[in-house]
Amino acid sequence: MITIIAQNQQAALAIARATENDEIGNRYYYGAKYYITWAIHRMVEITTPRGIASYWFRNQSFPNLPKYLTLSVTTRTSNDGTQLTQEAATQLDTIKTLLAKSDSIIVATAPTQEGELTFRYLYAYLNCTLPYRRAIISELTVKGINRAISFPMDPENFDKWYTAARLRDEADWYIGVNARRALAFAAGRGTYQIGRTSASVLKMIQERNIEIANFESATSGHTTIAVKDSEGNIFPMCSIEPNSLTPKSTSEVNILSVEKKEVKVKTPKLYNLVTLQTEAARVFGLSPQRTYDAAVALYYRKLISYPVVAGSTVSQRKYQECRKVLDKMLAYTNYASVAYAQMDVAPGRSVDKTSPMGTHGIVATGVPPLVIKDDLSKVYHLIVKRMYQAFSKDAVINRYNVVAECEGVRYQWAGEAYKAKGWHSLFPDATIKTSATPKFSTGESVELFSVGSCTKKSVAPKGYTDDTLIEELLKVRGSYQSFTIAKDVVHLETVGLIERDAWGTISLTTKGKLLYSIIKDMKIADLSVVLNTDELMRQVMNGKLSRSAFETSIKNLACDITAEILASAKLYPRMEEDIPCPHCSEGVMKTFGRVAKCDNPGCGHYIFRQFYGVTLSHDELAALINDRKTPEISGFKSWSGKPFKARVIINQAGNPQVVSKNKSENI
Repeated sequence: MITIIAQNQQAALAIARATENDEIGNRYYYGAKYYITWAIHRMVEITTPRGIASYWFRNQSFPNLPKYLTLSVTTRTSNDGTQLTQEAATQLDTIKTLLAKSDSIIVATAPTQEGELTFRYLYAYLNCTLPYRRAIISELTVKGINRAISFPMDPENFDKWYTAARLRDEADWYIGVNARRALAFAAGRGTYQIGRTSASVLKMIQERNIEIANFESATSGHTTIAVKDSEGNIFPMCSIEPNSLTPKSTSEVNILSVEKKEVKVKTPKLYNLVTLQTEAARVFGLSPQRTYDAAVALYYRKLISYPVVAGSTVSQRKYQECRKVLDKMLAYTNYASVAYAQMDVAPGRSVDKTSPMGTHGIVATGVPPLVIKDDLSKVYHLIVKRMYQAFSKDAVINRYNVVAECEGVRYQWAGEAYKAKGWHSLFPDATIKTSATPKFSTGESVELFSVGSCTKKSVAPKGYTDDTLIEELLKVRGSYQSFTIAKDVVHLETVGLIERDAWGTISLTTKGKLLYSIIKDMKIADLSVVLNTDELMRQVMNGKLSRSAFETSIKNLACDITAEILASAKLYPRMEEDIPCPHCSEGVMKTFGRVAKCDNPGCGHYIFRQFYGVTLSHDELAALINDRKTPEISGFKSWSGKPFKARVIINQAGNPQVVSKNKSENI
């Protein structure tokens, strides 16, 4: 028997039905040839500090830099607030049982770097030795599934996928986890869920908004003229430099230069997830998360290929399939508008004949798009439209620039016209505003047709929207890191650090502004640090840097970042005096916002200052340490929200405990 490990239960069911191995077991499907089960995204991950937090606080200072990063079953919290540990552990047992009865494995996790990482972490955690091969299931159609399962590929083809994902994961752990823990440890105002790369995005947004707020507009006056060419076409011109001298109506205009430049506008490539999110934000105002959700829903309805991809091309074989899909789509009303163009389908830049692994940009499968609406309809329309554009011909544009002189003042006109519309002919919104072809000769004199004036006003930069922010990040970081770019924007919104106005402009929330004020000058928010880390990853991938050297660099960076955070007075203002440590004779209790911690490295005793919504004052904390109890304090709130009075005491076990007449709780 062969065990197939799919990316999730939905995909597993589709595989089971397509291969006719759809008998139902306990968390798996089976038939004559296959066991088909599924992974949970990152069901095994690098061990997080959740299980070692106490050790971390008590026995060593930040950062936490273990010699080896170990793997453990995930403790990630799901959207509904439940822990996934039990679900992941249960599914892990199922996989382990099936593997014990199998001869080999077919890996059918998501056809991405993250999907590869999910499986390889699982494989390593189970100490599995079974041979395995990789099936790239880019479409959940019966044909697509069976082709992928029947012709799996050697795992060596995907080593770079795993390496790239592993490097990101290690960097995120050493830097991101330590930075978040340092902030949580030091900040007395709540937890800041900031990551290795998202902090720099937060800074980009706020600095753009500060630039807008401080912008001072400048105006300049210009004169304008209009002239006719030999065919009677009128061309309005504006003075190149500010000017207030209105030319006489009898003045002649000398044509100094007439430039014509032919520009080829290449067909756009197919969408990957990030470019789809960018376009959906620009056209429809959809947030990256909404676009992602719609695309995934379309995938599971078998309408499009797997959307969470970084590639934007197809193989030659897939291109031939896409041609047939496009022919089908002309029968649907929404796409009939392209028929008049007599589209001559061409491979264009979206066909990569050298692609060895069958992964590709997002395309429609040809399954009829029945009863889809709202976000799904919008996203599907963009994908099909992009297919038509990608597999068409380049547009060719003639760009003109005319420079003239009148009474010593230089004027300029610029315009453009099509030589060949190409892919611009398929949809009206892709076309440019064309102008007449200027029929001037360099050195000739023409009559002045009219004069006027205009005012040019400097325009403030625009605030980031989802599309412009993602475009800027892609420009700066490159497509190599496209997997993480949109995630940063989604993350900042999820943790309540950014918000959008009615026009989609992104700004920081009050919490986001507070965090920005703390980290704006730190390395955690420095984009150049992110770019340097990206470069280190590329060097490892290209064999120019060893893994050990990469790890050393990342650890050193983690030390610098956490030291900066812990040194910030904004995070943990020190109290007026230090309190002797009750557990040792050498250290004193340093107060860091929510935590009082012994500064003796050999002790590290700590006491949290927050209990049931109350933060102990310095005097109350001193009383707790010195007298083992506080005075009676008001303002505590029970889990039900009911206020009550109580004391905080140190019990016989040495732990803080809230004690009231009606309530006693171990902390």
